[in-house]
Amino acid sequence: MRNLKLAATLVLLSAIARLASAQSQFPPPQPTIPAGTYNVTNYGAVGDGVTVNTTSIQNAIAAAAASPAKGGTVEIPGPGTYLCGPLTMKSSINLQVDAGATLQMLPYVSWPGTTTFINGSGLHDVEISGAGIIDGQGADWWAAYNSNKISRPNFINFSSTTRILIQNITLQNPPTFHLMLKGNNSNITIQGITINTPGTSPNTDGMDLASTNVLVQNSYISDGDDNIEIGGSQLCAYVTVTNCAFGTGHGVSVGSITSGGVSNILVTDCTFTNTANAIRMKSDNDRGGVVQNLKYLNLAMTNVNFPITIYSYYNEVGTPSSVTPLQAATEPVPSATNTTPLWRNITLSNVTGSASSGNIAGIVWGRSELPATNITFCKVNLTASKSFDLYNASAITFIDCQFTLPAGVKTFQLYNAQVTLTNSTSGGIPATFDGLTTNSIGNTIALYNMNASWSNTNVLDAGPLTLGGSVLTVSSDFNLTPSTVLNFLLGTNNSEVVVTGNLTLGGTVNATNAAGFAPGTYTLLGYSGALGGTFPTLGAAPAGHTYNFDTNTVGQVKLKVGPSLTPVNLISQYSASQLTLSWPADHTGWRLQIQTNGSKTGLGTNWTTVANSQTTNQIVIPLNPVNGSVFLRLVYP
Repeated sequence: MRNLKLAATLVLLSAIARLASAQSQFPPPQPTIPAGTYNVTNYGAVGDGVTVNTTSIQNAIAAAAASPAKGGTVEIPGPGTYLCGPLTMKSSINLQVDAGATLQMLPYVSWPGTTTFINGSGLHDVEISGAGIIDGQGADWWAAYNSNKISRPNFINFSSTTRILIQNITLQNPPTFHLMLKGNNSNITIQGITINTPGTSPNTDGMDLASTNVLVQNSYISDGDDNIEIGGSQLCAYVTVTNCAFGTGHGVSVGSITSGGVSNILVTDCTFTNTANAIRMKSDNDRGGVVQNLKYLNLAMTNVNFPITIYSYYNEVGTPSSVTPLQAATEPVPSATNTTPLWRNITLSNVTGSASSGNIAGIVWGRSELPATNITFCKVNLTASKSFDLYNASAITFIDCQFTLPAGVKTFQLYNAQVTLTNSTSGGIPATFDGLTTNSIGNTIALYNMNASWSNTNVLDAGPLTLGGSVLTVSSDFNLTPSTVLNFLLGTNNSEVVVTGNLTLGGTVNATNAAGFAPGTYTLLGYSGALGGTFPTLGAAPAGHTYNFDTNTVGQVKLKVGPSLTPVNLISQYSASQLTLSWPADHTGWRLQIQTNGSKTGLGTNWTTVANSQTTNQIVIPLNPVNGSVFLRLVYP
């Protein structure tokens, strides 16, 4: 089954690469609209809020399309409210709703079935613009849907269309989604629009995108569901969302259907205020696909329920507000298929915000059969009531991040997670971990310039655990099994596990040279209880040194690093009757020896150790200008 999954994934990736590379162009080319204006009042339209103007407006569209220029601007002038039924767009048409004008959808009681209000298919060069309003009179539709789950018409829909521009218009109160832009569209620009529909309205997404080469910018979007929904059964690739403000709604969402593949998404310089979700990725094992190469940069969130949500159990669990490690560990594990969600290669940088009271800081929850992978959080600063959860997630990296949580709340809950925490400089607020292992599935933790603690030994299991300039405090017994791997970066900054209970030795210790590495004694483990077990095996270590474990100091397990045993050349410099000799710092402890002989005498055996040369790596020797020969060597010990 794994081979079948791999083959299916490779086929999907190949399709994404071919389609996306063929259609990616940024910024998207905008439509070309011929000159000529067709005012709908010249075709019988009346903006009195009573007259039905469907035929008049459609005739104006037809006239523009049939003109010698084969297109033009169909103008809906203000002031006035123009009631209208379903409209069909044509190529090379700009539907322009002027300031003070409202193009209003006929009410629920008189709407013909589920026909789309403004529809375009197989077109090129289309635009919807103007400072006016397009209104869907959605309240009765919402009430009927809430009571009977009726089918509702799309508001504005384009499919298989290229070069679309929607700008400056206000969209409000649709029966359901405001903009449906799925079905192989390409080259879409949406800019300067306002979507302002009540947050209680059901499924009124701001826009649904399964298209390629899309730019959404300088817009305000507040609605009753996803502010922007990305993904579907068709490819969605090369989408940029920039300088937008989001109000009520479910944020910028990927999924829940991602079977067509989603790639190369950029969300940057946006704000989220009172939004249910901000960054949201959701799917299920029967509707998933490959979601990759996503970037979220420079985002600010205020009073958002769930700031960051990436999960693969949308219908099975719902919004994951309080998922425990035990729940993540006990979910069924089916075989992976080509509809299993895969999240990978995602970056979130310079993200600040606050979660509303009682909610988690964030979650990454991949499938046990196909974990989320390669997700980087850089300078993410969030305030929340609950932990950041990492379940079935590999290559998860946090760089210079800060999570402000109530006292006693763990920073991270882990299950089957591989997580790295890094600070650019030492210090910062320590992280705390909790979680569990089950069926020998543990967590991999790496800390660089980042102190941390945990109270549950099972958080680690066999590891590996990596410490670079970091101290990890274990508030319980710590038992190293034969399969446990501990990696220590040795240098100026201390790397140590501090155990407040009993310590049982074992496993393998790997040592790496970090900044300031030199021969000396390094404390690897501290303990306050009893010491048991046997010395761990020393695995990898910087070459050319001697290594010995030392437990002679009560409460500490140390590694003694002897000087390098690799012969080196002396570096010499002569000036003013003085010879300066130096050698690498890692050879401190070696002895400089000298012998002097007559000018006609070769090398002898009369070596003398230069005083104090074992404590340094540089010596200055005065030389007298007399005939003779001088020999020098560096020896150990």
